[in-house]
Amino acid sequence: MSTGKVTESEALYPPPRVAWFACAILFLGCALAFMDRGIISLFIIPIQRDLGLSDTQISLLVGFAFATFNALFGLPVARWIDGGPRKTIAAVGIAVWSLAASSCGLAANFWQLFIGRVALGAGEASVTPAGVSLLADFFPPKRRGRAMGLFYAGTFVGGGCALILGGALWRSFGDRLVALPLVGPLHSWQVVLILVGSLGFIVAPLTLLIPEPGRLDGGRPAAVGGVPLVTVARYYKTHARTLAGHNVGFCLQNFALHAGAAWLPTLLVRTAGWSIAQAGATVGLMTLVLGPIGAATAGALADALAIRGRTDGKLIVCIGSAGMCAAAATVIALNPLPGLLIVALGAFIFFGAFSLPLGPGALQEIMPNAMRGQATAVYVAVTNLVGGGLAATTVALLTDFVFHDKAKLHLSFGLVGAVVCILAALTLTATLRAFRTTVRERLTPVQLVPAAAAA
Repeated sequence: MSTGKVTESEALYPPPRVAWFACAILFLGCALAFMDRGIISLFIIPIQRDLGLSDTQISLLVGFAFATFNALFGLPVARWIDGGPRKTIAAVGIAVWSLAASSCGLAANFWQLFIGRVALGAGEASVTPAGVSLLADFFPPKRRGRAMGLFYAGTFVGGGCALILGGALWRSFGDRLVALPLVGPLHSWQVVLILVGSLGFIVAPLTLLIPEPGRLDGGRPAAVGGVPLVTVARYYKTHARTLAGHNVGFCLQNFALHAGAAWLPTLLVRTAGWSIAQAGATVGLMTLVLGPIGAATAGALADALAIRGRTDGKLIVCIGSAGMCAAAATVIALNPLPGLLIVALGAFIFFGAFSLPLGPGALQEIMPNAMRGQATAVYVAVTNLVGGGLAATTVALLTDFVFHDKAKLHLSFGLVGAVVCILAALTLTATLRAFRTTVRERLTPVQLVPAAAAA
């Protein structure tokens, strides 16, 4: 039970009102990032028609161009974050990706749009490492779960708004050419990309209003400055079981989420006979509502366990959510009555949201301050490359070459979702003891060698 008293280490953190103000601004940045990266998927058909692109070219724009370069830029940006002014880096990243997102609306061919998506991925490499690093120094461990839940609720708010707002603007403009001052006539999908991308020029200055918190490590002031890569590599080697178990376990859980993001609307069309508009609106609304509630619930449960002394609470909560996702995926595979199918989809989205704040939040507990951004970048890169690159294709391969029937998409999706979620739960369960040991070590941190001293 919490006594309500502020410990000596908790007194080092900023006041709650300052911390929650920062968390709200970071939430806006996270939501904007997922709007800008995901809205292109809404306009695949008109983009193909107007730019003359093949399915392969579109797949490169939606997946490869963004995910690969987001991963490549992630580590150098994260090293900058671990030793530099985090709020400024976050603001610069928002401005860069917003400019890139808007420029995608001006693209007149494949390569111009490809370069825009590359720049978008590079700019967004700052949002998660900066947010996770800042929140770790704004909130003590017993209050981080809720903060991470709010921050990662932005992924669902952004993803849902991309479908809902993008669709509303599309209906408002109609499928036509729109004349813009100084630019000339553009297709309506291009105008939507420009308008949504320009929202970042409001959020970027707001990010500069966040006060830069003092860096803390294990409840103590941390040394300022980055650490050599060899020191980071040594830490990963020393704690290989903890970090490998964490990254693999949470990556498997996120694999299921990527599969859902790719196929859930189509699953409703093929299985329940819905229209594309009806399926898109339903999944978008469920994502917008259930996703943030799920992320917030995960944070609250993790905080409750932390107050009771469970340093592995974030892993325990995710193990439970993985089991619930596996059960929901199994129900989907059985192709139940439409009402039960919607309940199963809702459960999958709700419990699937748990892993998003818990994965990076758990990293905060086991990584030194000077490595948190880099560890987050590695984790995000693994998740994007494996989940973003393979999840949708794995489901498609089962549908096309195992079941040989597009109407059995529910079976291939349910099978993939159930298997990877069970594997996630088993992996995280096997990691619990090593995770607890690493957390205990972080409470009595060793002195890291700053980059300048190691030179």
